[in-house]
Amino acid sequence: MKTTMTIIKCTLMTIAIACTSCSKDGDIGPIGPQGEQGIQGEQGPAGEDGEALGIPGPQGETGATGATGPAGEDGTNGANGEDGNANVSTFTYDLSTESGATIAITATALTQDVVENDLILGYLLKNEDTYTPIPSSIYAFGLNDNSDIAVEIQLNKYWMFFYEVGTENFKSVTAGQLDELKLVIIESNSTTSGKSSKEDILSKMKSDGVNTDDYYAVMDYFDLNF
Repeated sequence: MKTTMTIIKCTLMTIAIACTSCSKDGDIGPIGPQGEQGIQGEQGPAGEDGEALGIPGPQGETGATGATGPAGEDGTNGANGEDGNANVSTFTYDLSTESGATIAITATALTQDVVENDLILGYLLKNEDTYTPIPSSIYAFGLNDNSDIAVEIQLNKYWMFFYEVGTENFKSVTAGQLDELKLVIIESNSTTSGKSSKEDILSKMKSDGVNTDDYYAVMDYFDLNF
């Protein structure tokens, strides 16, 4: 029994000493070396720049079209005379080098509308003498041995045909016998047919005392320069 108690005491003392030794803190050791830096993770997607990548606003309305500029003048083979009235025009064509029994003058002023609806008066100047009327019917014209002249008006063309007096035989003219051709185009304002409109113009001029065979009288009537 005594021996047993001794063993127990020894055992308890050993446990106490062990516990005391375990409870006492030891000295802190030195800090170990820093470990290697880990691999950098993948960069996340950048955020969108709202202002830079924003959707453009709707396109503004197209501005009003500016006023159309004045149209250029139409060229003609002849020289244009002055317009004394808004509806009357004159054109001059040089005939000094023309010859033959048929003379065709290119006149761009003779549009289809003009040919069909407007009054066209022609006057021929020869030997710097005086202007002689040459309408569409045949007129006697003192050209040396007296030739008759027929006139035909077509689109862009003014034709003159020369005949022996009283016959249907062509009679040629030579260069220098003719000086120039004057065309006076009087626009029709009537809504009737082309023929009636031309007749209305002639009737009005005659009622006003104008001799349409007289080039100068026609120029005076419309206040045009010769």
